[in-house]
Amino acid sequence: MSEGEDLLTGDLIRRLAECAEETLQLERVGRPRSAIRAKPGADPRFVTWQMDLAMRRILSMTTGSTFPNIDGESIRAIEIPLPPLPTQRVIAAALSDVDALIAALDRLIAKTRDLKHAAMQQLLTGQTRLPGFHGEWEVRRFGDAATPRNDRVDPRRTRVQELCVELEHIEPGTGRLLGSTSAGGASSLKSVFREGNVLFGKLRAYLKKHWLADRSGVCSTEIWVFLPNTRLVTAAYLFLLIKMSQFIKVANTAYGTHMPRSDWNVVKNYDMRLPPLPEQTAIAAVLSDMDAEIGALEQRRDKTRALKQGMMQELLTGRTQLP
Repeated sequence: MSEGEDLLTGDLIRRLAECAEETLQLERVGRPRSAIRAKPGADPRFVTWQMDLAMRRILSMTTGSTFPNIDGESIRAIEIPLPPLPTQRVIAAALSDVDALIAALDRLIAKTRDLKHAAMQQLLTGQTRLPGFHGEWEVRRFGDAATPRNDRVDPRRTRVQELCVELEHIEPGTGRLLGSTSAGGASSLKSVFREGNVLFGKLRAYLKKHWLADRSGVCSTEIWVFLPNTRLVTAAYLFLLIKMSQFIKVANTAYGTHMPRSDWNVVKNYDMRLPPLPEQTAIAAVLSDMDAEIGALEQRRDKTRALKQGMMQELLTGRTQLP
């Protein structure tokens, strides 16, 4: 560590908590690590929350990626309110309760995802049947149930302004569309897709980038656009099939080393068991309900995180006081 970085670290610790007694432990590998032990009159949890809020402010003013460059003047300008000890404890307890709620929601989301994954394995392989459905499933090749669309457009010539989906717009593993762009600014050929088509990223298939299109548009040619054979499979069920670990394993049988791409000649021969269309619809509905439950939990967690940020700003600055 340079002399300048050492001085900044010392100023930071002293200024962050005048009530703290620091035991600074520096390691050559990684960034400096600081341990703060609160003095009498300061609640350790309250000091920790104040440091968290102060560090957010500091990082918002920094430049550089590996070691943020923080000027001493910015650090010396930081002021930290220190209310009476009982107030510190009440504030720390309130923020800790919100943190505990976020952690509980994270655990519940993870558990629900695990349950959904287990349900997919059971329902999509026929190991568990939904009430009212009986009979044998039909064994078919993937190429019988779906075919890649070959429609292409050149935005540079056609001037299309449709929705454009690139690989980076699809969240790995979840099938969520994180964003999009306009085809008008594209500089290469694009594949055409329509509502109800199933998109699958054939470049590095292990990234699990897939999306069930709910609108029309164009996408990268590194994405397969599957057209379901509606006599054999519904679009929703086909989307579930390509998310299965068995399909991902086959799709990972790729050509190319630096830029591995799935091989259609391999994927089309993948054997799978298909239930009748009504049973496919029922299975997709059950798993969709589980997805909706996960989405609701994630929304609640995200709102709670936003609430926590607001509470930190209000309580730790003294703008709002608890009874």
